[in-house]
Amino acid sequence: MAQNSGFNLGEIMKQAQMLQQSFEANKQKLKQETATASVGGGMVTATVDGEKQLKEIKISPELLTEDVSTIEDLVVSAVNAANVEIEKKINANMAAFAGSALGGLGGAGLGDMANMLGDLLGGPKK
Repeated sequence: MAQNSGFNLGEIMKQAQMLQQSFEANKQKLKQETATASVGGGMVTATVDGEKQLKEIKISPELLTEDVSTIEDLVVSAVNAANVEIEKKINANMAAFAGSALGGLGGAGLGDMANMLGDLLGGPKK
């Protein structure tokens, strides 16, 4: 005789599909995010998007009197700093997403799995 352990595969599949749809929508939203960083006292500013593509670079005209290697170093530093900032935004967003999206899995009899997935995605434990 089978025991009812509260494990409902149909409900789990439904929640997994909803989670996948939410995850994809969140990924699209993150692609639209931008981050900007300035270096050299604001002499070089770089903006990247959520896919870490460089969208804009601004170089102060005063910097053009410097040697090329100085300008190149500042451009690289600005782009790297902007990428660090977008990564922070992405990580914070994904942690919040994991926490809210995985919070409902405990009701499907998957509390331990929700914690495991939360750890994997960087979200809080339930």
